[in-house]
Amino acid sequence: MDYRVTYEHSLSTAPDNFIVNVPSQLVCDVPATVPPALLPEFITRLILQRSPRIGRIRNLRILP
Repeated sequence: MDYRVTYEHSLSTAPDNFIVNVPSQLVCDVPATVPPALLPEFITRLILQRSPRIGRIRNLRILP
């Protein structure tokens, strides 16, 4: 399944400085078997795996 999300993130070189606000990003290929309660955590891990320069993610929201 595909989900559109918004979040803020820091760079791995400065994980406590949240400098980037991502207003909208499409996250593809999320298995339909992921329970809704675990979806934000799963999407966060997926983004971090795909973007190694990101340090931390906060304020992740799934958009309608």
